[in-house]
Amino acid sequence: MKSYESIRALSESAYEFTLKALESAPENGKYELEDGAFANVFSYTTNLRSESKYEAHKKYIDVQLILSGTEIIAVESLDAMHAHACIKPYEFDAELYAGNDDGVDYVMNAGDFLILLPEDAHMPGVAVDEPTEVKKVVLKIPVKEA
Repeated sequence: MKSYESIRALSESAYEFTLKALESAPENGKYELEDGAFANVFSYTTNLRSESKYEAHKKYIDVQLILSGTEIIAVESLDAMHAHACIKPYEFDAELYAGNDDGVDYVMNAGDFLILLPEDAHMPGVAVDEPTEVKKVVLKIPVKEA
């Protein structure tokens, strides 16, 4: 079994949700967790890289957990993204940047997760070869004030 303890270090309720989601995938929707955290569960068809965009968050840490299917999540530092055109300035909890090929690609399969901090711009939902169906949980854990 993969170690999900790093999720527990961020949020006990997110960790518990992760274990339950892996055991039996929850229905699509939003789930409120403790301490301001929440989980979004959704299904979608992956996009071609040329159709994808980088996103960055300030208020939340993302934990992206694949329940079924395969996708690429590209990750680039937010500092590097500032050299590219911002196509949607920060609003609520996201700003968007045009996609590029400079990031690091993580091929994500069922059971894999990736923790993305506010300094990590990321482009999820990218097709590995051809677009495919994915079911995923995105845990949103509030950034703790220093």
